[in-house]
Amino acid sequence: MYHKAGVQSSAFTGTLSDVGGHGAGGLHQRGAALLDLVVGAAAALVVFSLLVAVLHALVVTAASRHAVMLARTQSDQLLERMRSEAASAWSIAVPAADITGESNADGHEVDFVSEDATRRIFHWVYRFDAAAQTVTRYVVAAGSSPAPGSSASGITGFTARLFPASALTDPASPIYDPLFAGATVVPVEYAFGGGGAVGGNALVQITIRAAQTSRTELFSTGVAPTQFTVVVRYTPQP
Repeated sequence: MYHKAGVQSSAFTGTLSDVGGHGAGGLHQRGAALLDLVVGAAAALVVFSLLVAVLHALVVTAASRHAVMLARTQSDQLLERMRSEAASAWSIAVPAADITGESNADGHEVDFVSEDATRRIFHWVYRFDAAAQTVTRYVVAAGSSPAPGSSASGITGFTARLFPASALTDPASPIYDPLFAGATVVPVEYAFGGGGAVGGNALVQITIRAAQTSRTELFSTGVAPTQFTVVVRYTPQP
């Protein structure tokens, strides 16, 4: 007797989420890891940028402080040299024209004049170059071109102003000194050496500016006779 073989089948009872099994979970984990990596890299980039900005600010601040210190040092050295030279100068003046023939109305040059043991007149000048931001010392000899010497750099401003000695007693004067209040100071001026040099008791106020600093000092000749004596009664503050 012929029997027909039976065919048995089982129904699929799973869901679509079961497709892929562990492979889909691994893909999800790799995506999350990649996202974490991107976020971490972005955070690291932000931190790095902040550190670079802070470092740049520190470098700029250090450079600025160095420039200020250098400017102060150069200004102090320049004034100290002028102070020393004024002690042996017969004349300190602010000429109408500088050594190049340009107008010196703004006081960018100051002249010192003296004489040696043989009574030979010689002088030197300090000239400010605004474009180069330098103050250069020139030695000036008769019949020769001015010879440049040492130079101070980083100078942003230089002004020399000439005042008569009587300005010390004038309360409206920039160089007024209460020490001379009520005193009689007579301006004295005389020519010497035959080279146009003028001596006397005039005063020159020099202001030097550089890198957020400003120095102002009053100069007068230390050896030229002034033909008068000022006697002041003064009691210092306790």
